[in-house]
Amino acid sequence: MEKKKVPLEKDVDIEFEYKVYMIYDFLKSNLKFVIAGVVLVALLIGAFFYYKYQQEEILNRSSVMAYNIQKAFSQKKYDEAQKLIEKLKKEYPDSPFVKVALSYELLIKKEKNSISPDDLSELQVRVKSKQLNSGLTEFKGYLYFKNGDYGKTLGVIKPINQEFYNYVSALTLKGFTLKKLGKDDLALEAFKQVQELSKYEYFKLIAKENM
Repeated sequence: MEKKKVPLEKDVDIEFEYKVYMIYDFLKSNLKFVIAGVVLVALLIGAFFYYKYQQEEILNRSSVMAYNIQKAFSQKKYDEAQKLIEKLKKEYPDSPFVKVALSYELLIKKEKNSISPDDLSELQVRVKSKQLNSGLTEFKGYLYFKNGDYGKTLGVIKPINQEFYNYVSALTLKGFTLKKLGKDDLALEAFKQVQELSKYEYFKLIAKENM
């Protein structure tokens, strides 16, 4: 019986066709796994876009709430603003606008003269910027100073060095604190540094008055 020859076109790439047949045989024998893989990929893509949509919805809704908090605060409706802050913290705890809400919460407490150093800690945990955290750290030191806890003031502001934008103002606070503690020589050194390092006349004048 005469064997039939496989028809080959001129210049056909036999190696390429062999690979195609291999792939076809593999897909045929592993069809269930291939379909499962395709379905899995489709589900992952769908989940990704759904997650992205959900994140955008969270950002949109929480941003509207942050705007309403700002609006209520500017109108001095502090109780209304506080309710919105609590709602935002509860419903959208992972939204970046929680930082905004916490900032307004601090401002409300400041307006009511009820802010404490511990109130700043909740916001500092969420703030990743070292520079912004440095400003909050100085404010925490100021609150200790205001409460007459001068030892804690010095301890809190100690890490603020010249790499931070508020070094001079923190140094000024240090000078006032040392004066309260009766350490006039050290206070004088701090105010001298303020005069040398400050780019602004405001701090230079404060330092001059206390030297």
